[in-house]
Amino acid sequence: MEYCRVTLQFTTPMGTSLQSDTIFGHLAWGYRYLFGEKKLEELMAQFKTRPFIISTDGFPAGYLPKPLFPTLIGDCREMDHFKQVKKKRWIRDRFIFENIDNLTQRKIFEELSREVKKGGEGPAEVVEVVQHNSINRLSNLVDEGLYTTEERFTLQKYRFYLRVDLIERQEVEEVIGLISKIGYGRDRSIGKGRFQFQVEWEFPEQSLFKPNPARPYYLNLSNCFYNPENIQPVFGKTFTKFPKAGGINSNEPFKNPAIFYLPGSIFKVNGELVGKGENLYNRPHHYQNGFSLGLHFQGEIGVTNG
Repeated sequence: MEYCRVTLQFTTPMGTSLQSDTIFGHLAWGYRYLFGEKKLEELMAQFKTRPFIISTDGFPAGYLPKPLFPTLIGDCREMDHFKQVKKKRWIRDRFIFENIDNLTQRKIFEELSREVKKGGEGPAEVVEVVQHNSINRLSNLVDEGLYTTEERFTLQKYRFYLRVDLIERQEVEEVIGLISKIGYGRDRSIGKGRFQFQVEWEFPEQSLFKPNPARPYYLNLSNCFYNPENIQPVFGKTFTKFPKAGGINSNEPFKNPAIFYLPGSIFKVNGELVGKGENLYNRPHHYQNGFSLGLHFQGEIGVTNG
């Protein structure tokens, strides 16, 4: 079992955000295209107990999702400041790494407060609504009316982490190389989602992804399924997603809806695997990745006043 850090620089706009289950889907289909359906089926046959890849979400390089502790309660005369702190989505990764053995609600609040007072906007990503003509698929002519899509434009580098098992380093790099050429996410057939990348198999924070008895808490960095066998929620948020089939099945209907814990949620965990894989597509060996990759930490968990 190995870990790697992947850094992306997008060279074209992207139409789909870097969520862990979507990243996994691209990696799985890329593996099939390069190494064959039989090899992927062999990996997927044991996916529920031994996943060959687990991914975090993709984050702006240098940042991680803000841990979802409850916001501190403070002086009502500073309410605007508290609201700005609460709206912060990202926190600098070096702060998390440097405080991994004493990560408290108070320290997180003070760090985000400093960022608010400095006036920085944090990672820059422009999301624009783009209008398109509606095309009648029978006549192949433009109908009346428009439809809109969101496109992300950024010069910001992005980063995600992978836990790799059962496959070789070279295979991982070749699959990411393939995705970089064919594109990530929606509208890749018209050139969206192309990127340059770097894969690092040795990086400073690597040990923080491994279970440590001295660090009883877990900062989730993925879209994660709840699994009572290995997760005890502490603080967090959930959302509902309607995942779509990918690869050669991309024109088929959506999978069954799923509820995920958001990145930034905090758990107590049991064992090496966190979360689980589920078959939401009603076909053998077609799994939705709800496994989590995250950081183990020590800290003070509780609700206190500001």
